[in-house]
Amino acid sequence: MNTLFMDAQPNRNGRRRKRRKNQNRKPVAKAEPIVVAARRPDSPRLEKPTRRMKAASAKPRALRDSIPSAEKERIVEAPKKRRDARIVQRKEDEIDETERIRRRLLSRYLAAEGRAAITHAADAYFKEGFELPLEQDAQLKLLEHFDEARAGQAVSALTTIIEEDDPIQLPVLRQRLRRLEDHAEDLTLRTAATALRRRLPA
Repeated sequence: MNTLFMDAQPNRNGRRRKRRKNQNRKPVAKAEPIVVAARRPDSPRLEKPTRRMKAASAKPRALRDSIPSAEKERIVEAPKKRRDARIVQRKEDEIDETERIRRRLLSRYLAAEGRAAITHAADAYFKEGFELPLEQDAQLKLLEHFDEARAGQAVSALTTIIEEDDPIQLPVLRQRLRRLEDHAEDLTLRTAATALRRRLPA
């Protein structure tokens, strides 16, 4: 009888355990969605810029206030300078054909030795319409030309050159002038050679 009565009794301890279990559980907060605000690089800022947002390279307030107003306007209105044009030297392969021929013939003339070789090289140079530079080494060789007119041109050019510069090959110049004095058929050439030789330093 007692056993049946106990079975009919409700299990109060089981309910209490369930309630305790439910009471021990902590309420779980629902995860809220994360909102990310993004803006385009060129779009203006919505919030006011703070000191931290300012660039570190910005000029201090005291320095900006010390600049005169006219100087500020000049700095703002001054246009950016373009790059200066570079001076490009002409390469050897960009020299025109005429100049290349002139240099080749002049080099051959300056390297010639003996009156015959000098005369031949000088004639080839003059045939192309070129003129010898007013330099002592070029004019000194021309004194050996078989044509006395060419030798006379050299004497005249050397007279002008020696007025400003000292002769570079004094013994050779004196020797060739002496030969013209003694063996030239043109009297004017002999006189000019004598005059130039006497002007040479001792």
